[in-house]
Amino acid sequence: MSRATLSRDAIVDTTIRLIREHGADALTMRGLGQALGTDPTAVYRHFRDKAELLRAVSERLLGTVTIGLPDGHEWRPAVVELCRRLRRALLEQPRLATALQFGPPLQPSEFAITEELLRRFCAAGLDIGAAALAYHSVIELTVGSAAIDAAMHSMSDRERSQQYTRWRSVYAALDPAEYPETVAASAAMYRGTAEDRFVHALGRLLDGLVPTR
Repeated sequence: MSRATLSRDAIVDTTIRLIREHGADALTMRGLGQALGTDPTAVYRHFRDKAELLRAVSERLLGTVTIGLPDGHEWRPAVVELCRRLRRALLEQPRLATALQFGPPLQPSEFAITEELLRRFCAAGLDIGAAALAYHSVIELTVGSAAIDAAMHSMSDRERSQQYTRWRSVYAALDPAEYPETVAASAAMYRGTAEDRFVHALGRLLDGLVPTR
């Protein structure tokens, strides 16, 4: 890619591709320059440093979360889909999930997520105070789930399955006199995918936040 055609969008696109292929920790400005077909110093004409570039990547990933959500009178499918998308975006860039543990990024894409969730909870019949508490509840579950699962996200399906099998074996081998419920539940633990378990937890949370009228 020539310097004349190099743009912020092109740099962000390539950065996201490299993160998806190799992980955020493997990203270097030298490697990014090679992928772009230009000298790494050309990137610094568009971004002051790697931190600024990663903020732009985060904004791009979060910006897709609210696009094309289910519409209509049903609030719940939209909330579930938004949270699933947000979790996936956080898993794409684990550093973002870690950063969100210290507070919201206060950027346009995050504002859009906040507004969308509050709007949906208000549409479900909650007053604004209850809607705010519901927003905090689902955001904290989503961010926490992503932070926990980030370490295993880069594993292959086979590697994750092997890890889950090993964990079940450890639980099953505990002393049943000391840990009777854990041993009894061991065969049912860590079944399905991490996203399956997240969606289940989110569903139970929503049941409590917006009781059936």
